[in-house]
Amino acid sequence: MLAFNLQPIAVRGLTGIGNYTAEVASRLIAEDTELHAFDFLGRNGVKEILEENLKMELGGNDLHIVRSLPLSAYIRMGGAGKIIPYHTLTKSKADLTVFFNYLTPGGLTGRNVITIYDLVSERFPETMDARNRRLLQGHLMDSASRASAILTISEFSKREIMDVLGVPEEKIFVGTCGVDTSFYTPGEGFETSAKTDYGLDGRYILYMGTLEPRKNIRTIVEAFDLIAAKYPDVKLVLAGGRGWQPEETESAIELSPVKDRIVRTGYISNEVKRDLLRNAAVFAFPSIYEGFGMPVTEAMACGTDCVVSESSSLVEIAGGMLPLIPPKDEKKWAQAFEDKLLLPCTPERKVKLRKHACTYTWEKAADAARSAIKHAYMV
Repeated sequence: MLAFNLQPIAVRGLTGIGNYTAEVASRLIAEDTELHAFDFLGRNGVKEILEENLKMELGGNDLHIVRSLPLSAYIRMGGAGKIIPYHTLTKSKADLTVFFNYLTPGGLTGRNVITIYDLVSERFPETMDARNRRLLQGHLMDSASRASAILTISEFSKREIMDVLGVPEEKIFVGTCGVDTSFYTPGEGFETSAKTDYGLDGRYILYMGTLEPRKNIRTIVEAFDLIAAKYPDVKLVLAGGRGWQPEETESAIELSPVKDRIVRTGYISNEVKRDLLRNAAVFAFPSIYEGFGMPVTEAMACGTDCVVSESSSLVEIAGGMLPLIPPKDEKKWAQAFEDKLLLPCTPERKVKLRKHACTYTWEKAADAARSAIKHAYMV
């Protein structure tokens, strides 16, 4: 029997890992699969949340909810977790369990597949909050060595897993993140109240993602400062929630001479997200390190031109179609913004951008997961 640990979607307000989990798991779940989640003391109403995120009813599925402790606490127990084996804790009969968030508990025995999105905890540990960094650095190597197969989301991350964790190539399966091209489509004008809510009465440069050090937002704030006087009709929109250690970004915004033209939206719905992507003059993604970078393919699906960092998986995702800028060079970012503002995206380029985005599908990601599961059963 096959089981899926669905902890990344046992919360409301999904971001990258949660969206990946929901899209892939929803394509793999069958009535004869077990579903696992942890809901400490039953505080969160996990069944309803899972159904909401998976967009399916789970009445016919074998749902196992652990209420005795949080999953993170169980993982932190390491080898001591064998005192309460995972299969005992979850009352599981599965002979293979798929995990969608890096780590497996030390109390897990038998075949398993894990999903490793990136190795930021090893490459740029200073950009992570200390709690998550310690958890990954303390348990990822062991989880990777015990995994029967590993899923990841880019060829770049596959190479990282091989180089840093020493995992053999045949054990790693790449399923790039998909984009819902039936939802993320080109369009003109705003369908939600985003225009009035955020005072978007002219052109704007858009960033989308959490405010945290790895996202390198300070650089595009400084780049915007360099061109703002020349383009008084243009604003900078920073869409997304407040992540770990946002003080550096917030300080850059506060010190900006044009801070009144920098708009922060906070967490937004998918409908508002699509509206902002469709109507942006250019989408900017300045991350220092990414396992994939879903907002880039979503922007391209909307026919919106992008400028991205010359770093990590973003080079791969750009597919030779987007300007690649050194992450910390605010002058080159400013020049790239000017280039896009002076030469707006043509209808022909919009078609090419969307065509490239359409090559990334969730069906392909699910197929990679199926291949990983098949491999795990064979080893």
